[in-house]
Amino acid sequence: MTYVFESSGLLKKAYDWLAASDPLQRSDMILVLAGRECRKRFGLKLLQDGWAPTLLLSVGRFEIRRFSKLGLSTSFDLVAMAAATEPRYRHYFVKIGSETAQARRIAIGRFGTFSEILAFSDWLQEHSRVRSVTVVSSGFHLKRVRMCCRRLVPQDTKLNFVAVPEESLYLREHWWRDPHARKLVISEFFKTGVYRLLSRKVMAGSRPIPVFADGTEGT
Repeated sequence: MTYVFESSGLLKKAYDWLAASDPLQRSDMILVLAGRECRKRFGLKLLQDGWAPTLLLSVGRFEIRRFSKLGLSTSFDLVAMAAATEPRYRHYFVKIGSETAQARRIAIGRFGTFSEILAFSDWLQEHSRVRSVTVVSSGFHLKRVRMCCRRLVPQDTKLNFVAVPEESLYLREHWWRDPHARKLVISEFFKTGVYRLLSRKVMAGSRPIPVFADGTEGT
């Protein structure tokens, strides 16, 4: 029995290494990374609760049809916008403010999270008034997100990394018991190692241009 408790304690610590979350703070905007729907719902709640005046959602191609289910109070139709674009290029930043929503397509290459943060860094260059950002993702994803932001986001931008609380709490207690969750967390350790090598490459030279799966360069 003692061995079981010790093992579960180590497994929780392993998750904590990936999922270190900062205390929630008010900021100029909230960025929500693409992926699990709970991320976007949590980001919307933070916006509604007044933690920031603006929300930027990163929306991948497989999330577009579910986007309308978020219940935004605008007539914004992302599905119609995406219909004019080849599926492999359908990744968008959707900016949500007071009763408004705007979208722009971003380039996503082989390293999805890296490409998102690279695009966000460029977005910040165009929006110089944004000085602080709350970055939202799943807990197991935060280590990799921090790593990318450290290399790519302008140093004068204050960043606050926050995990979706209910999801992260559940995964911390159960990830090794749930086959799907176990796959997510274990793969994240591998991805973090790959991204560490990628970060070193970025430090050694200029920022790489995202490359799509067919070999064409992103713009």
